[in-house]
Amino acid sequence: MNYKIKVLWLGTSLGLAINQTSFDNSSLITPYYFWPRTDAWGQLKTELSSKLWISKREKIIVLNRVSDIMNYWQENRKIQNLEKVKKIYTDIDFVGIV
Repeated sequence: MNYKIKVLWLGTSLGLAINQTSFDNSSLITPYYFWPRTDAWGQLKTELSSKLWISKREKIIVLNRVSDIMNYWQENRKIQNLEKVKKIYTDIDFVGIV
C-alpha cells in the first residue's frame, strides 16, 4: 500500500491531507488541514497515529515529506504556476492552486 500527500496550494495557507492508494483505488485517510491556520503537521501526526495498519516507518516518511512541502511553501507561497513545484515534488498530488 502507498500513501500520497494531497496538497491544496493557496496564497495564504496550504491544505494538506493523506491519501491511501492501492491498485486503481484511492481514498482519503485524513481530512484536509490548513497550515498555518492550524497545526496541520500535528493534526496529521495524530491522524496517522490512529491508523494502526500504517507502519511507524511509513508514518515518519509521510510526516517528513509534509514538513518538506510546508517549508517549501513558506519560502515560495507567491508561486502562481505550480509546474516547477510539481517537478520537485513528483510524489505529491497537487489538487489545486488558488
